Amino acid sequence: MNEYLDLDALWKVLLASLLAGAGLVAVFSLALVGLSSGRTAGRAGAGLCFLVVAAGIVLGLYVMLAK
Repeated sequence: MNEYLDLDALWKVLLASLLAGAGLVAVFSLALVGLSSGRTAGRAGAGLCFLVVAAGIVLGLYVMLAK
Protein backbone atom coordinates (compact mmCIF):
# COMPACT_ATOMS: atom_id res chain seq x y z
CA MET A 1 0.00 0.00 0.00
CA ASN A 2 1.27 3.38 -0.95
CA GLU A 3 1.48 6.02 1.75
CA TYR A 4 -0.17 8.68 -0.40
CA LEU A 5 -2.58 6.65 -2.51
CA ASP A 6 -5.23 4.19 -1.46
CA LEU A 7 -4.69 1.76 -4.32
CA ASP A 8 -7.57 -0.51 -3.26
CA ALA A 9 -10.06 2.36 -3.47
CA LEU A 10 -8.52 3.52 -6.75
CA TRP A 11 -8.93 0.03 -8.23
CA LYS A 12 -12.59 -0.09 -7.14
CA VAL A 13 -13.33 3.30 -8.71
CA LEU A 14 -11.57 2.34 -11.93
CA LEU A 15 -13.46 -0.94 -12.21
CA ALA A 16 -16.84 0.64 -11.42
CA SER A 17 -16.32 3.43 -13.94
CA LEU A 18 -15.28 1.04 -16.68
CA LEU A 19 -18.24 -1.25 -16.05
CA ALA A 20 -20.73 1.59 -15.85
CA GLY A 21 -19.34 3.49 -18.82
CA ALA A 22 -18.85 0.59 -21.20
CA GLY A 23 -21.85 -1.30 -19.85
CA LEU A 24 -24.31 1.52 -20.41
CA VAL A 25 -23.00 2.08 -23.94
CA ALA A 26 -23.37 -1.64 -24.71
CA VAL A 27 -26.93 -1.75 -23.34
CA PHE A 28 -27.83 1.38 -25.31
CA SER A 29 -26.49 -0.21 -28.51
CA LEU A 30 -28.56 -3.33 -27.81
CA ALA A 31 -31.60 -1.11 -27.42
CA LEU A 32 -30.95 0.49 -30.80
CA VAL A 33 -30.56 -2.92 -32.44
CA GLY A 34 -33.78 -4.13 -30.84
CA LEU A 35 -35.60 -0.99 -31.90
CA SER A 36 -34.44 -1.29 -35.49
CA SER A 37 -35.50 -4.95 -35.75
CA GLY A 38 -39.15 -3.96 -36.10
CA ARG A 39 -40.42 -6.98 -34.18
CA THR A 40 -42.55 -6.73 -31.07
CA ALA A 41 -40.07 -8.67 -28.94
CA GLY A 42 -37.24 -6.48 -30.19
CA ARG A 43 -39.11 -3.33 -29.29
CA ALA A 44 -39.99 -4.69 -25.85
CA GLY A 45 -36.34 -5.57 -25.26
CA ALA A 46 -35.32 -2.13 -26.47
CA GLY A 47 -37.70 -0.53 -24.01
CA LEU A 48 -36.20 -2.58 -21.20
CA CYS A 49 -32.69 -1.61 -22.28
CA PHE A 50 -33.65 2.07 -22.41
CA LEU A 51 -35.02 1.77 -18.87
CA VAL A 52 -31.74 0.26 -17.68
CA VAL A 53 -29.80 3.11 -19.30
CA ALA A 54 -32.11 5.71 -17.76
CA ALA A 55 -31.76 4.06 -14.35
CA GLY A 56 -27.96 4.13 -14.70
CA ILE A 57 -28.02 7.81 -15.56
CA VAL A 58 -30.30 8.62 -12.63
CA LEU A 59 -28.16 6.57 -10.26
CA GLY A 60 -25.00 8.31 -11.48
CA LEU A 61 -26.54 11.74 -10.99
CA TYR A 62 -27.81 10.78 -7.55
CA VAL A 63 -24.40 9.53 -6.44
CA MET A 64 -22.62 12.64 -7.76
CA LEU A 65 -25.10 15.14 -6.35
CA ALA A 66 -25.85 13.51 -2.98
CA LYS A 67 -24.47 15.43 -0.04
